[in-house]
Amino acid sequence: NLVYETETGILHNTTPRFRRAAGGESPLCRKDTHMARDICLHALNAAEHAEDALDLATRAADYAVLEIGRVPDKAYIDDFFRAHPPGLDSDCLLHFGVMEGPAMVGMICIERGYEFHDDWLIGLMLIDPAFRGQQIGHKVVSLVKDRDRRAEVNMLKLAVLRANPRALRFWHREGFTFHRDAPALPGSDGHDRVVLKCQL
Repeated sequence: NLVYETETGILHNTTPRFRRAAGGESPLCRKDTHMARDICLHALNAAEHAEDALDLATRAADYAVLEIGRVPDKAYIDDFFRAHPPGLDSDCLLHFGVMEGPAMVGMICIERGYEFHDDWLIGLMLIDPAFRGQQIGHKVVSLVKDRDRRAEVNMLKLAVLRANPRALRFWHREGFTFHRDAPALPGSDGHDRVVLKCQL
């Protein structure tokens, strides 16, 4: 049963359990004027939300299978919450659940200080396939850009698998442009990537 704490009480739904971290920040929301649908970002942490993150990653397993050749597991979620770029530490990481009402329909990781102190990187964004094609990804990117502008971030970056042309098209539509190539390194997952950037 999904349990989602709100300002006025607790809502219940089916799959998975979600509890907002105590003392967590207020959600960032974007209203869908066509469908009266709010999309909000709620802070996640490994201690309270690893099970929810694994459930979401399992529903969106197509990306993990493309990237690492297998369905997500506990190690994949540990990486989501802890992996960071060289030269940074885990304090640079921000994790959010993408919430549509009480349902967690996606998740995103942001890494602060990537390449330059005022550049941030979207490390991973997953949307449940049942909710794709409904402009949720666009709303999430808009919320992230709004948040980053308020934090005086100069540039938002991300790395896209060359083997994922659909994702490349999505990010280009969201205003991201070519930054540099990132060829696969020895001992890596074997994927060439394209790093994209968006000036804020």
